[in-house]
Amino acid sequence: MAAVKFKKLSRARINSRKNRQPSRDPDDLYFRKHFSQLVRDHGGKWIVLVEGNLIGIRKKDKIRSLVSKAKARYPDSTLFIAPIPTKDELECVL
Repeated sequence: MAAVKFKKLSRARINSRKNRQPSRDPDDLYFRKHFSQLVRDHGGKWIVLVEGNLIGIRKKDKIRSLVSKAKARYPDSTLFIAPIPTKDELECVL
């Protein structure tokens, strides 16, 4: 059986992995910052964000108006559209 050789990583490379910053996406930051409040107040609905700006929160069947509103205001931006989990859904995950 042949011996397996592992590539030795330098300390600088190991430390750079530990010190990586989380995503700086403004939509992701907004969603994570307000997550507990969103679950408490709006669980089961959908959220639309653009560039860290809240466009609105609606039920899934009413989200089309928010998407068109966001596209009109921010035509060149990527929309962040996500479901907000309910408290029960989060408890099932844990």
